[in-house]
Amino acid sequence: MAVSVVDSKRNFWLKILSGTIVSVCITLIMILIFALIIRYVGIRDNIIFPINQIIKVFSIFVGAMLSLKRHKEKGLLKGLLIGFAYYILSFVTFSILQGYFSISLSNVYDMFLTTLMGGIIGLIVVHLGK
Repeated sequence: MAVSVVDSKRNFWLKILSGTIVSVCITLIMILIFALIIRYVGIRDNIIFPINQIIKVFSIFVGAMLSLKRHKEKGLLKGLLIGFAYYILSFVTFSILQGYFSISLSNVYDMFLTTLMGGIIGLIVVHLGK
């Protein structure tokens, strides 16, 4: 019985990790494409922030969908964890790419909203197809 509890916990964390990694990879690809569009087509500055938010939501949704589609329980918890881990991993990744780390109040808001968004997406994903 103890082995199945350990396997269950390992599986839980593997789902969180896989959802997070998939989400960040999708974000990196989409941000690269968006950067190319900005460079060659030109987009007004006031459009960039909303597009970045759409990319973030889409990325977390796909990551959560792929990692939680067979596990129809604890959607809120798993989604919150995916959202939080996504924020941390993407913050570190983009800070490294920019060459510096900068933490401000807007980062705290973004972390909170990304975590909340992950929770909502987790709830939606586990209830799809029920």
